[in-house]
Parts: sequence; C-alpha cells; structure tokens
Amino acid sequence: MKRNAKGFVLIALIAASAGCAHVVSFGLGVPLQEKGRPLIEKNVMVPMRDDVRLATDLYRPPGPGPFPVVLTRLPYGTDNFMFEALGKFMAREGYVFLAQDTRGTFDSEGEFFPMVFEHDDGHDATAWVVQQPWCNGKLGMWGGSYFGYTQWESAPDNPALTAINPLYTSGSIHKIIFRGGALEYASIVGWNMQMKQQQAERAGKKEKFEADFTQGYYNEPLRDAEPVDIQAAMKDPKLIAQGVEPWLHHPGDTEHVPQLNFDPWYAHTRAPAYLVAGWYDIFLGPQIHDFLQVRTQGQGDAKKSQMVIGPWFHGAPSSKFEESRLSGPRLFGRGFMGWFDYWLKGIENDVTEQAPIKIFVMGINQWRDESEWPLQRTVFTEYYLHSAGQANSARGDGALSTQAPGDEPADQFDYDPENPVPTAGGSFLGMKGIPAGAKDQREIEKRSDVLVYITPPLEEPLEVTGPLQVTLYAASSAKDTDWTAKLVDISPNGQVRNLEDGIIRARYRNGYQHPTLIEPGRVCEYAIDLWATANVFLAGHRIGLEISSSNFPQFDRNTNAGGEGGPEHIVVAHQEIYHNADYPSRITLPVIPK
Repeated sequence: MKRNAKGFVLIALIAASAGCAHVVSFGLGVPLQEKGRPLIEKNVMVPMRDDVRLATDLYRPPGPGPFPVVLTRLPYGTDNFMFEALGKFMAREGYVFLAQDTRGTFDSEGEFFPMVFEHDDGHDATAWVVQQPWCNGKLGMWGGSYFGYTQWESAPDNPALTAINPLYTSGSIHKIIFRGGALEYASIVGWNMQMKQQQAERAGKKEKFEADFTQGYYNEPLRDAEPVDIQAAMKDPKLIAQGVEPWLHHPGDTEHVPQLNFDPWYAHTRAPAYLVAGWYDIFLGPQIHDFLQVRTQGQGDAKKSQMVIGPWFHGAPSSKFEESRLSGPRLFGRGFMGWFDYWLKGIENDVTEQAPIKIFVMGINQWRDESEWPLQRTVFTEYYLHSAGQANSARGDGALSTQAPGDEPADQFDYDPENPVPTAGGSFLGMKGIPAGAKDQREIEKRSDVLVYITPPLEEPLEVTGPLQVTLYAASSAKDTDWTAKLVDISPNGQVRNLEDGIIRARYRNGYQHPTLIEPGRVCEYAIDLWATANVFLAGHRIGLEISSSNFPQFDRNTNAGGEGGPEHIVVAHQEIYHNADYPSRITLPVIPK
C-alpha cells in the first residue's frame, strides 16, 4: 500500500529498464512473444455510474483482436516506468493491459477516500472493459496491496471478471488496520500520511504530511461500538474531507463495514484467485483466510483458487532465504502468467494439476507443495512457559518445554508507555528507518521488560508449519494494557531471528463490539494470534518466545489509563505473567512430523 508502489513487486526487476519489456521478461523468466509494437492510449476516460470519469492507460497488441484483457486499478499513479514496461510486456504476450487511476487520484476525476468507492467503481470499470471491441470477453485483474484489494472489491456478483491475481493483500482491510484491537500504527498512519501528501501535491498545495513516530499513544474512553454508516459517508463531502482518521480509534465501529470486511462476499465470488503472500507481510493472516474461504464458500471456479506463500515482506517476491534474488520473481512470473494463460487464453497448461498451495519452508529454505491448510499431518503441540520468576531478558531463567508447569512463581515486569519495546522487523508494511521482515532480536532481548522463554538446543530438526497461537494468563496493575508475543529461532551463534508476532489489547479480549476494562490485579486469559509460519528449527537451534506489552511503532502504545485523563495521562503498568498448574501459559506450535 505504499505511495507510488515504492518497492513493489517488479520495481527491482525493471528499475534499470526505462520501460523495456525485455527486462521484465528476463526478470520474470517468461520468454517474450515477439508480436510487434504495442498500441498505447493514455488517459482514456472511463465513465462510472455517477458520471465521474477514471483515467485509464491502454496497452494493446497490434492486430484486430479481440484479445483477453488484464486490468489493474490503483491510487499511486500509472504514468511511470513500472506500468509502461509491464503494459508493453503484457501486450507482447497477447493481452490488452489496462492501468487505471482510482477515483480522485492523479488523472482521474472525483474525490479520493480510501476503499469506500472501489466496489462500485470496480464493477463499472470491468463492465466497460468487456463491452469494448478489443476484448474477447475474458478479463483478469492483477496487482498487489491496494491494487490487489481493488480486485477483491470487483469480484462479488461480477459476471465480467474471469480470474484475479491478488498479491500481498486482502478483501478484509479491517483485519490489517487492527491486530487484536491495537492499531498497526507505523503501517496505517504512515500510509495515510503518504496519501495525504499525494493528494496535497495533486491539488497544488505545499503542505507537508509526515507520520509522527514519537507519538502513537492510545487512550480512548471506553464505549460500545458505533457502526459507521458507509453509505452516508460516501455521500457526505464533509465526511470525505475528514479522511479516515476518525475511523481509527474504535475498531468495533468499522469491523462490519462491507468495504473493509470481505466475509459476506466469498459466497458471491466466482473468479478463481491466484494469491501471493509473504511470511513477513502485513496481509498474511487475512490472506490465508481469503484463500480458505474462497475455496470453500466461493462459487464455480473460485473453488480452484491457489496460493503461494514465500519468505517475503510487503513489496517484492525476493528474499535472502532463496538461492538468488531472481528465484522468487521467476516463480511468481511463471505462476501468474500460467494462471492468466489458462483462464483467459484457454491454454492447456498444468495449472489445474498444481497443488492448491505452495509454501517456502524457512530454515531448510525449500519450496514445497501442499494440499490443504493447516496441513493434515500437523501435530499441534503445547510448549509451556517456565521460570523461577526471573524470565526477564535473554539472561533470565525463562524456559519453554512440552512439560506442563507445576507450582511456579509468576514473572513480572513494568511496562512504561514512554519507553516502549522498539519494533525490530516483523509483519508490517515497513517505513523509512523501520524495516519489516526478518531481523536479529538480540538487542530487544536485553531489555528487562521483555520476558524470554527458550527451549534447550534441539537434538534434531523440528518443523513448525501452520497457525500459531499464544494462550497467556496475565494480570496488570492497570485498567487496560497490551500483551505482545513473538516467536523466534535462536541459532547456535546466538543470532535471534523473528518468525511471527502478535498483540492483544486487554479491553478487546472478548471482541470489538462490547469492550471491557480489566480489574487491576485479576488474572485474565488472553489469546494472541500470531497468524502463521513455516520454519524448520535446525539441530542445535532453540525455540524462543518473547512476551511483553509493546512493539512500537508497529503497534500504537497503550497508555494503560483505561481511557481516563486524555492522551497525556500515561500510567506505568506493573505486569505479571502466570505459568502454573492453574494458569498454564503456552504457545501452540503446529509441529510437522518427519
């Protein structure tokens, strides 16, 4: 979702190409079909139902056609080398490629407001495409992040759409705006500021918008959810002018907004999806949910959807875990071109014979095909927290094992919102100076407000592939607080690599619609969803689990004040983590037998 698609998908492959289709062909590992010079039309104005017109660039193969079409719809601008190169490449492959500025961005008309217009505009745009003389009636959509989201919004009850290729995205944006009730602060505030800057520049204003990563305090008064009336918001210029900020304070208000929650729409989707995800991407959890639901609830060919999950963070299918920086892009290129060749051109390739899910298993750094998720052979195994009450930092006595705890003292630490645990990698968008992905956690584990529980060195490799959840029994001196968890792989040389993390805001432990504060000192049970991973802990490595109360600026920081006294009222919370026979705190690992 980054402005101008910075760092996204093909940038690394075509940055030096100046719009050269041959470089895209080389980067993706897809032989270029020599079909003559593409026909290019810029800023064709496509009318929407309310007469707003959206600027659309067309790249057509020479010849009379008709041809299959691939459409992408995005708010980051289409007049750049990425889309020029990709458009020429797709035209040389026998596809009409269309790149459309979404409403209120760049050369399109109307007012921009994230997400809310994409369902109607997507349906209008696809209906227009299939009526054109150069379209053979087969229409696909391509793109990632926001321009993957526009695919999902275009899909329900849409006979014009044949197949889609959503990358690093989800139809349920709400699920990445909030994790366990906490705001994905760096990602969402950072992205929103970039979009506000883009809109100011479009309007010729000299305002500067930058995310303030020195703030990010959460201390809203407690109240039940007040659902947003999205139809009213779409028609009210004042609400549009306010932007999304008023929607970011109470997750229950937007939980069921149709444009932010795709759950009701899987059963209305017929287009098969080729989903591409990353183990370190902000969309990982919702995207796995999309894949499972569209295969079970989707209609017709949607049940044939497939998914690829690589060792990637948001942006490009390339990582240090793979043999080369090109191996991921080439797997991706062959995958989505094969997908479109089958569904849009009717070429009999091996698409229908492929496994529904392909995953990259870190540790052994290998790709593997699987038939289901979670894997049928999974043995869900409880790893319990242990200590003599001194698990603070990696120098403490925290341990992790499959043996259930007995009579053990609680671990304690103080969470000071003005000195939060800093973000060090993880599954989020990543911003300048705040990188996502796999990072060494040794500095984090030196802190006394980070509890660390570690297994002994493994005698043999142990594969953990599938969904992850921490069950935590904890008490706080505050009325509201946060609990965080992070699974790590500790190598014999001491390097600590993060695999996945999660958070739960205490007031939302029982859901978003009716939040409740906690009674200070009372032990409560918390479920922290760490989404999923695929990793082999090699022999000699150790499994580690970090527990704390902050991960900033990835997540906004709880002031612990329970909504009293405004954002300046900051309380230091004394935290206790229990692990005994009555309160067996643990992480459930999806162990894959040999």
